[in-house]
Amino acid sequence: MRILLVDDDREGRSYLARFLTLDGHAVTECGSAEEALEVYRPGAFEMVLSDIRMGRMSGINLVSAIRSQGGAPQADVVLYTGHLDISLAIAALRAGAFDYLTKPINMAELQAVLQRVEEHQRSLEEQRTPPPGYQGTGDDVPADVRLQMAYLKDLGAERAGQKKFCARSPAMRQVVEQARRYHTDRSLPVLIQGETGVGKEVIAHLIHYGDLEEAGPFVAINCSAITPTLFESELFGYEPGAFTGGSARGQKGKLDAAQGGTLFLDELAEIPVELQAKLLRVLEEKSFYRVGGLKKIDADVRIIAATNLDIEERIRQGLFRVDLYYRLNVCRIVIPPLRERKEDILPMALMYLIDFSRSRGRRFTGISDEAAEVLLSYHWPGNCRELRNLMEWVSFMYDDEVLRPEHLRRITDAAARAQVAAGTEPFGGGAPHGAAAPDSGDLPAATVVPFPRGSRRDYNLEHHTEALIQAALQEYGGNKTLAARALGISVRTLYNRLERMGHR
Repeated sequence: MRILLVDDDREGRSYLARFLTLDGHAVTECGSAEEALEVYRPGAFEMVLSDIRMGRMSGINLVSAIRSQGGAPQADVVLYTGHLDISLAIAALRAGAFDYLTKPINMAELQAVLQRVEEHQRSLEEQRTPPPGYQGTGDDVPADVRLQMAYLKDLGAERAGQKKFCARSPAMRQVVEQARRYHTDRSLPVLIQGETGVGKEVIAHLIHYGDLEEAGPFVAINCSAITPTLFESELFGYEPGAFTGGSARGQKGKLDAAQGGTLFLDELAEIPVELQAKLLRVLEEKSFYRVGGLKKIDADVRIIAATNLDIEERIRQGLFRVDLYYRLNVCRIVIPPLRERKEDILPMALMYLIDFSRSRGRRFTGISDEAAEVLLSYHWPGNCRELRNLMEWVSFMYDDEVLRPEHLRRITDAAARAQVAAGTEPFGGGAPHGAAAPDSGDLPAATVVPFPRGSRRDYNLEHHTEALIQAALQEYGGNKTLAARALGISVRTLYNRLERMGHR
């Protein structure tokens, strides 16, 4: 978008301009409202982002002056201030502001606002001719209602995960568009597929909450974290006396908790085969029985399922019912891995870096060109989750104004050791842009598996699988849940592997 940025604080303005530019927007900076009025013309900008408290002319006066010019297309004006004053917010919205932010600006909140402005401008462009007499001031809607709507939009965006990822690439924009379309019909189940860490639950939230229409509860269940013996009672609930050790009053299950909303089945492929038929019955009949119960209960529940496994392969192995797969696969979303949507990497990295830095009192506000090349060159096996964790680690370990290659040794060293072990040069040869030599203090050496057996390379896949598992357990201090997540497998699969390896 073309954005007119107005702020008399040069440092704060430059900080925002860097973020917006890196996010792909064309930014024009002004140091005062008077200067902005000299620059602004209808159709020249899609958005005006302005501080409220400035010199002689405030941001609210700027909104009124822009709206009084008339003409089309009009830019959406978003105001921000360091003073949390509801009356000020109401005045801003009454003057015709599109939205309102408080300083320090949360970059994820700004991302959500940018997306809403883009959608609003797109809808205005599609309409082309506005209704007769429409001035775009929102006077027909009370200011307090506008304020409440803006707050609810932010809340809905946070719940829907819009504040946790960036959808700058065409592939992710298509995913977001699919999710919003699927939101409109709760009767349709949705299957989300993608590698671990790509944001499947985030998209599930977006399907559920949409644009904050009546959404009901969102209940998630991790199918791999529950033993087969407990899964049925956890999902369906049970009646009093259904089994020894159960509550004397019985217990409602996840389906009860999700009534009127969404049940999110994470790690769908891990559902025990013997229970898949019962889940299929819920999908087909829209009803269920509690364990030990005789009363049929209507299920007003939307089912969203997600998996990082190849379900077709699980079907061939006899581990997943083909009829359940086809019933769930009515609406399908495939989220591409982060390495295939490089347009999202830098905006997302900067968003996470600034948020974590601010929470820790660090100074990071940008990414150097050299560090950007490192981020873009990395394979990101852990996808968005790995990128987020890296930025959190950087904000903890370092304090600088700009992210540099030496701050990224956690991934450059890992990539170097992995590719040397594979007989190739990392990052096209040599250390990436002067990055420091591997520092064993930054990342455990066992994280990358060498060829341990003799001087010749060991091509036995089982040996390397065992070494990877040991490395993951070592890095995460023996925590099997975190280790399984890093390995991209379920906890149950990890336990089975450890049992074959002779570990308990």
